[in-house]
Amino acid sequence: MVERTFLQAGDTVLFIDRKEREYLRTLKAGGRISLHGGALPADQIIGLPDGSLVHTARNEPFRVLRPTYAHLIPNLPRKAQVIYPKDVGIMLLWGDIVPGASVVEVGAGPGALTIALLRAIGPTGKLVTVEAREDFCEMSRENVARFFGEASNWTLMLGGAYAGIEARDVDRLLIDVPEPWRVLPHAAQALRPGGVLVGYVPTVVQVKVFVDELRAHPGFAAIEVMENLLRFWHVKDLSVRPEHRMVAHTGFLIVARRVPEGRGVVDEENLPSS
Repeated sequence: MVERTFLQAGDTVLFIDRKEREYLRTLKAGGRISLHGGALPADQIIGLPDGSLVHTARNEPFRVLRPTYAHLIPNLPRKAQVIYPKDVGIMLLWGDIVPGASVVEVGAGPGALTIALLRAIGPTGKLVTVEAREDFCEMSRENVARFFGEASNWTLMLGGAYAGIEARDVDRLLIDVPEPWRVLPHAAQALRPGGVLVGYVPTVVQVKVFVDELRAHPGFAAIEVMENLLRFWHVKDLSVRPEHRMVAHTGFLIVARRVPEGRGVVDEENLPSS
């Protein structure tokens, strides 16, 4: 869209300094942008092309860009731990989150995964988020409104998923709570046969308990456990090497399929002859 070529009042933008440090700010008409290298009048930035290079009064250069999802999430205002983009990408792919899907999210946090899910399911999908803490609900609601926009196909419910999930016949269910195994009986009722369950936990103890409970439940099969490590590279002149720091372990991902409970019966007498 042509209007998205130029920065507008109300836009949330990313300022990147010459040391590649990032500052997330909102452009407010008549306001001032405070940065590490000085301040900038917002009116001098509003109307510039996305990606412009600007300078403070101290002649400090900053590249100003609308953030992509991957750059937005680490800078997202939050009171709870965020699910990092490297894990969100795996959750969307292995969870098979597609346009038009009906999805339940257990645990809102700061809304990082919520934003990704809304982008993935599109306007024809449906997302229900269940969150037990009122302050997390408010934080998620504010971040979704600010960084995604209006989402009429999203329902945010204050309540504990350990006690139950109202939704039924959903395609996908994602869980980010400390004891995801307590959600399994309700997840089994909510998911349709063939539906996908994705769990996210930070420790091996949680993985062990969760996977044991999944295997003990007759309604889940095809269980997979994984983690994703991300390492950036430093490339400058003749110095080409891995960065000294990397985004290593952040969490484990557990994926399972909802299956019919009980054994299916095949009538061998009515099978076609070979």
